[in-house]
Amino acid sequence: MKRFVTILAALALALVLLAPSDVQARQHASSARSSVGSTGSHVGHRHSDAFLGFMDKHGKNYCGETHPNACETSMLREEIFNRNKKMVEAHNANPDRTFNMALGKFADLSEEEFERVHLRYRPSAARVAKVADELTYEKVASYLGEAVAAAGASQAQLEARIEEESGKQFSWTTPPNGYNAVVTPVHNQQDICASCWAFVTADSVASRWAVLNGGQVPVEDMSVKQLMACDTQDNGCNTGNMYTAYDWIGDNGGLSSRRDYNDPKYVSAGPEDDDTATCRDDPDLRLSLDTPAMCDIKMTGGNVALMEAVRGAGPIAIGINANNLQFYESGVINAASCPPAGRGIQSINHAALLVGWGEENGVKYWLVKNSYGLDFGENGFFRLERAAPSPDTLFGTCGLLFESVYPVVIRAGDQADEGTLRSQCTEGSVFKQDYYRNEADNPGAAASAMAEAEAALSASLGKMSARGAALGAAPWRVSVARDVNRRWEGLTTFAAGASLVVVAAAGVALVGARLAVGRRERERETIPLIR
Repeated sequence: MKRFVTILAALALALVLLAPSDVQARQHASSARSSVGSTGSHVGHRHSDAFLGFMDKHGKNYCGETHPNACETSMLREEIFNRNKKMVEAHNANPDRTFNMALGKFADLSEEEFERVHLRYRPSAARVAKVADELTYEKVASYLGEAVAAAGASQAQLEARIEEESGKQFSWTTPPNGYNAVVTPVHNQQDICASCWAFVTADSVASRWAVLNGGQVPVEDMSVKQLMACDTQDNGCNTGNMYTAYDWIGDNGGLSSRRDYNDPKYVSAGPEDDDTATCRDDPDLRLSLDTPAMCDIKMTGGNVALMEAVRGAGPIAIGINANNLQFYESGVINAASCPPAGRGIQSINHAALLVGWGEENGVKYWLVKNSYGLDFGENGFFRLERAAPSPDTLFGTCGLLFESVYPVVIRAGDQADEGTLRSQCTEGSVFKQDYYRNEADNPGAAASAMAEAEAALSASLGKMSARGAALGAAPWRVSVARDVNRRWEGLTTFAAGASLVVVAAAGVALVGARLAVGRRERERETIPLIR
């Protein structure tokens, strides 16, 4: 029994120590990408006319200027393109579809690549350590289901009243009479930069100021570059969040206009979402706007609270699950096609600007401005179904009700009492001077069982992985395992032996799970990213 226990325990520890670390897995994936992404030409292979047309339209160059022929990378991209082409054609052949797909500029990416490269935004509740996001999806559904059942009829009546007062079609892209422009032009974020948070923050500040001034002064772009270079609460191209960005603006004296901040005497040319630039801390300001607070729209207020905010305050910053945007061309993405991916708030991976609502062919929708350029969707915009409240649409289409917020805006340097600031928040929104999440108003669903299991696995193995990395090469790890074996020879009691059996079994199970996770990551990483 003693030797059996010893063998099991030593085996468990050896497996832990020998299991590949996250760094090793990434190195493996990087090596795989290098080997698969070769630009060696394949003379004689001709790409299809459809793929050549796609390459010409979107300026794709996979093989380098010196490789006019096909190469391994271009052949791989064509293979992915062809798979996507079949999927898009099948979708568009469905007579019951509510939106159309097209082979746009992301058509050479797999679904996993699109999410990994372009959808790296993280929701506020996942980024603020003090937030406890412990409710399961089932509990949230039950809680909100009761609220919907209690207010369903009144919600429908309130929506109808708002439409009667403000119109079935309402959009700040065509503002009311007497207003100048309120919505800034469509932006085009860099492919390799998760900067949606910065664009939606700057745009929501600019639009709020324009609406506050009655549209008498045309909207002016605020500086995305300042947020990317200076905002220490967010992470530039490694993603951020509008809630924390509003906090940073409020704590640091305001956000400059794009024109002021980008004075060529101080700032070099380059994309707005360039986070490699040095922060300019002394702009000569003509316009700087402060965000001393924010209005967080209650998820439990449903469509009514969001409609009240849109018509009363202006465009709203929202977080969504944007997986369905990869091939979006036109129409209304319906709620059935875009639930929040089964992981609640953890599914939110993109930020955009909600500018209005409407109805088409009996389908009510939200109009949303994106940051993928004018060649995306409907001239840079997309539409999401404004679904009636039900247990299946608790979080809104693509989860848009999870995070919806707009800034309280004043001119930098001005003073305003709390009552004046609070007056900017519409009915159904909560005044906040720093970010926190109230689970009663904005419940958040916990991650899926797999995500929770992987988090537990990571926590359990953290210290052991660190020890394994410190031990170095495999022979040292084997000698340590033998040393542990000798040390445990003295354990003779049945209780101790039973405990070690449990530990060993748990260790084997944990390592097995870790290896499976690492294998999935390596399999996902074997396709080279074309950015």
